[in-house]
Amino acid sequence: MHEINFIDDTFDLKHATEYHLSIQVGLDGFSYCILDIRHKKFILLQHIPLIVGKLQFLPKKMEAIFDQDERLSASYQSISVSYSTNKATLVPKTYIDSELVGKIAELTNDISRNEDYAINELPGFNQQLLFIYPKELMTLLNRKFTQFSFIHKSVPLLASAMDQRDEKKNTLLINFEKQTVRMIAIKDMQIALYNNFHFKNEDDFLYYTLNICHTLQIDPQRDELLIGGYVADDSGYIRQLKKYVSNISFLKPSAGSFYSNTFDKVQQHQFVSLLNSFQCV
Repeated sequence: MHEINFIDDTFDLKHATEYHLSIQVGLDGFSYCILDIRHKKFILLQHIPLIVGKLQFLPKKMEAIFDQDERLSASYQSISVSYSTNKATLVPKTYIDSELVGKIAELTNDISRNEDYAINELPGFNQQLLFIYPKELMTLLNRKFTQFSFIHKSVPLLASAMDQRDEKKNTLLINFEKQTVRMIAIKDMQIALYNNFHFKNEDDFLYYTLNICHTLQIDPQRDELLIGGYVADDSGYIRQLKKYVSNISFLKPSAGSFYSNTFDKVQQHQFVSLLNSFQCV
């Protein structure tokens, strides 16, 4: 994904107290958008690709971006930060004991002394999402912002899928990320699969997708696939997928908001988790 910077004519930093700032960050880049809350209109979208080998180096890259962009230092009405990491695990809601959750985090993820974990609710599901993040990242965010919501990227992604999916069908949600594809299967209104897969080419992608459909009995002709993330709607991955799957749709931003006409230059399913994060705070 190349760098983008779309700004509506109505954007005015002097009115930041009437705006919501949404930030999304991970190895696949640093993105943020600004919503004019009063007019329910998104008026700014920026994406900055990052070259970061390991997540522990991410906070320093972020700090450099904060120092260079005055728009990230304004006093907004509200702020949300969504973090993209593959170190994430579904945990039943019944597991609310902090000591037990901590043990689950250690058993399911390789946690270093410089990392911590957070838990997000998943409305409508009987699971919650546990994910790992660098402690230095939280230190940076606390230094920059007085108050903010901190969520995993999958939270608005799932919320978008629940708004758009056909409840009478099984759903496989596929989100393209940097060198990985996140796949979430929803059956009987619950999450049947949550996983990430590394892929190098179209054959890898098709293998994972069709194998999941077969294993979970998701019918490629009757059920639905929802696509989001960093993939073009006319890419080879999508063309190949259409040979085997009939019902393919791209995730859409919330219909409850307006979008600057400058956003027409980007396929909005690529930033749907960022644009819809406001609804999850």
